[in-house]
Amino acid sequence: MPQSSDSYLLLPRRRLFSGLEWHALAIGTLAALVLLVGYGFNVAPVQTILPDFPTMKPRTAGMLVAVSIAYILSLRPSRGAQLTSTLLAAAVMAFAAWIALTRPELAPENPWAIIPSNATVFGLFAGALAIVAINHQKRPATAIAVLALVAAIPALFRILALLLFQGAPDANSPLNTMALHTAILLVWFLLVCILLHPKLGVARVLLRASLRGRLLRGALVIVVILPIAAAAFSLFLVDAIDGAEETLFAFNATMIVTMGTILVWWLSSVAERWQAEANAHAARLSRANEALEQYASSAAHDLKAPARHVLLYGELLETALATGDMASARRHAGLIRQSALELPGLVDGMLEHARVAGTPISLTDTSLSELVQAAAAQHAASLMTAGAVIRVVRDARLRCDSALMTTVFQVLIANAMKSRRRDGRLEITIDCARDADGWRVAVEDNGAGFDPEVASAAFNPLARGVRTAGASDGMGLATCRNIVQSHGGEIGIDPAHRTGARVVFTLPASPKASIAKGMS
Repeated sequence: MPQSSDSYLLLPRRRLFSGLEWHALAIGTLAALVLLVGYGFNVAPVQTILPDFPTMKPRTAGMLVAVSIAYILSLRPSRGAQLTSTLLAAAVMAFAAWIALTRPELAPENPWAIIPSNATVFGLFAGALAIVAINHQKRPATAIAVLALVAAIPALFRILALLLFQGAPDANSPLNTMALHTAILLVWFLLVCILLHPKLGVARVLLRASLRGRLLRGALVIVVILPIAAAAFSLFLVDAIDGAEETLFAFNATMIVTMGTILVWWLSSVAERWQAEANAHAARLSRANEALEQYASSAAHDLKAPARHVLLYGELLETALATGDMASARRHAGLIRQSALELPGLVDGMLEHARVAGTPISLTDTSLSELVQAAAAQHAASLMTAGAVIRVVRDARLRCDSALMTTVFQVLIANAMKSRRRDGRLEITIDCARDADGWRVAVEDNGAGFDPEVASAAFNPLARGVRTAGASDGMGLATCRNIVQSHGGEIGIDPAHRTGARVVFTLPASPKASIAKGMS
C-alpha cells in the first residue's frame, strides 16, 4: 500500500458531526418527531397517548427534513456530497414553488394534503435557494446572508405575535397558519445554520475579536428584534384597547424611537469602553517599544558576529594561501561558509519575530488537530525522510489565532527535527487537557532535549547553546513565547522530562478577557 504524504501524522478520529451539522440534524429530527408523534404515526390508539402534542403539516416537515439533510451535505468537502446537497435543495425549491403557484385544493381530512402557509413556503424556498447558492458560489456571500435574514423576519415576527396575543391579528395574514414550533425551526435554520455557514464568512466576522466583531455581536440581535418587537407589542396594545390604525402607528413609532434611542445610548457606552481599552493598549505598546529598543541592541551585536567571523577567517585564508598551506585554507574557507550560512537564518528569525510582534490577534475556534496538520505540512518532506511520527493524543477546540498558533507548532516541530537522535525514530506527541483556567497543551519529543542549566534562557531572543544537539538561531522559541503571551497564556519547558524535550503552554478559555486584563 503506497504511503500518503501525511502518513507521519496520527490524528484522533474525526467527530461524526460538527457543531453546525448538529444544529441541522436537530432541526430535521425535531420536525420529523413533531410530525410523527403529533399525528400518532397515523395509528388511532397512538394518537390518544399525547392528545395535546403539537402537530406540523406533513409537507412542512418533509421540506424541513430535506433542507436539513441538504445543509449537512453542503458542509462536507466531497463533490458527491455537494452535488447531492444541490439536487435535494433544488427539489425542495421546486416543491415549494409548485405549492405557492398552484395552491392545490386537496381533501382537508387527509393531513398529508394540508397546504403550508405562504410564509412557511417562502422561508423554506429561501433556505433551499441559499444552500444551492452556497454550494456553487454563484452569488455573493452578502446576498445569501441578506436572503436568509429576509426570510427569517416573518417567522420571527410570528413567534413574537403568538407569544404576545396567541394568534395572528389578521385571519387573512399569510402567517396565520404558521405554528409556533414551525416558526422557531425556520428562524433557527435560517439565522444559525445558513448565516453561520463557513463558506459565507459571516461567522468569521461575528466571532472575530475585532471591534467590528464585538460590535456586531452586541448590536445585530438588537437591531433585528427591535422593530419586530415594537410592531408586535403595538399590535397587542391596539388589540387590547381596540384602537384605530392611527393609534397603531403612534404606538409603533413610539416604541421604535424609544428603543432606538436606548440602542444608540448603549452603543456610545460601548465605544467609550473600547476607547479606554485602546488607551490601555497604547500604553502597553509604549512599554513594548522600550523592550524592543533593548532587543535591537542585542540583535545588532549578534548580527555583527558572523561578519566578524568572515573577516577574521578571510584574513587567515589569505595568509594560508600566501604560504601554500592548502589544508588550512580549506578549513578557513569552510568556517567562512559556515558563518555566512548563519546570517540568513538569523535575519529570517528576526523578521519572523518582528512580524509576529506586530500582527493583531484574530480569534477563531480551531481544532488542535487542524493546527498540527497545517504546521506539519510545512515540514512534510523532512518528516517523511526522517521517518518521524507526530501523534495527537486528544483533540480540542482552541480559541486562538489559527495562523499564529500554527507558527508555534511549526517552530516546535522544527526544533524537534533539529534535535532528533540519529539512533532512533523521532516521535512527537501532542496532547491537550482542560484545567480550571483553560487549555494546557504539551508538545513532547524523544530527541536530545534541553540542557537543564540553560533551559531557562531558551525563550530569550537570540539565546544560544540551549539544546544539546542541533543548531538554532535562538529566535524560534522567543517567537513562540510572544504568540502564546499575546493570547494571554504562558509557555515553558518541563524540567522533569528527561527523555527528550517537553514544551508546555497554556491558552485561556476566553483569550479576549485575558488579553484585556493584561492590557489594563
